[in-house]
Amino acid sequence: MLMLVAASAFALGACEPKTDVKPGPNATSSPSGTSSPSTQPPASPTVANPDEAAVQKLMGKWDGPEGTFISVTEKKGADGKQQLPRKFDIEIKNLDKTEKFEGTAKAGMIEFIRNGKTETVKTATGAETGMKGFEKETTCVVVTKGSEGFCRKAEAAPSKSPAASPEKK
Repeated sequence: MLMLVAASAFALGACEPKTDVKPGPNATSSPSGTSSPSTQPPASPTVANPDEAAVQKLMGKWDGPEGTFISVTEKKGADGKQQLPRKFDIEIKNLDKTEKFEGTAKAGMIEFIRNGKTETVKTATGAETGMKGFEKETTCVVVTKGSEGFCRKAEAAPSKSPAASPEKK
């Protein structure tokens, strides 16, 4: 009987977690228990890959001087899914015409061919665009420094606009 009690105590003791075990230098920590990995939202590709984050920032419409703009949109495959390498439609409107190109994501930029020359769309500050009037802007893209820079202007705080509108009427 004493043997049965000892075996049961040993079996129960083996099932309890040990608190004095320290992980080795190559051990990874486990989740803290606040939420398990399966309940967390899936990691965004912009977090996992810096180049992907840079390309995501290039998408959308960017305004230039005198009504010019660049628009960058992602092309999907025939199945509606993302293509690899990622492909983009680039529309550039300058003072004379609007041109469309197909670009490819590469090293945090989007490359495209124009008139036989490889060009890139990349993030920049207003000063980096080389464009007059953009010097103080912070959210911009540039294709050709000094002649093809485009920015997104900082918008006024939403709480100020509605209050100002009724007073003007």
